[in-house]
Amino acid sequence: MTTESNVDYPTMSGPAVYRIRVCGRLNVDLSERLDGMHIENLARDDGKAESVLEGRLLDQSALAGVLNKLYELHLPVMAVDCLGGCNDE
Repeated sequence: MTTESNVDYPTMSGPAVYRIRVCGRLNVDLSERLDGMHIENLARDDGKAESVLEGRLLDQSALAGVLNKLYELHLPVMAVDCLGGCNDE
């Protein structure tokens, strides 16, 4: 894992924690289908619904899988943030 200024960066094959923001409301029961990511539904100031998914994914392939599932649900992705690599494996 590469580190710069005490920040862990993900690798293609290593785990990392991600936060994904999408337009629309997600049923929290979909968490298991989305690799166990925690789902929080928010109401924006403009009255539109937004969902935030956050959790640890095993690798970049798992991230791509979650993004594909969101695409299949017709939920526009607003942002994907890597919150840091996980160095516990």
